[in-house]
Amino acid sequence: MATEADHVRGVGAAGKYDATVGSEAEARRIVQQALPHAVELPPAVTGQPYPNPPKGVKAWFQVHPAEPEVGNMLPHIKYADWTGGKKGTGGTWGHIYFPPSPQ
Repeated sequence: MATEADHVRGVGAAGKYDATVGSEAEARRIVQQALPHAVELPPAVTGQPYPNPPKGVKAWFQVHPAEPEVGNMLPHIKYADWTGGKKGTGGTWGHIYFPPSPQ
């Protein structure tokens, strides 16, 4: 089983990295440790346009609801860091999924 440190390395490495962890707090810790320079965007809300990163921001993360219509069955933190390059040339991007919080 992957440790939190394994996930931090995965998020920080070039390429796509997706993982599932035990909580939103754990997902947030992983992304913040791996990408301490990333900007947190306002949370995405189902049925509304998702906020985009401000112009010039190359590293960001955002809490998203589950999006079953695109195969994301759990809530997650979506992240991207293009400071090292774009997709395939050094950038990192992906999703850290977590269980929904109890209502």
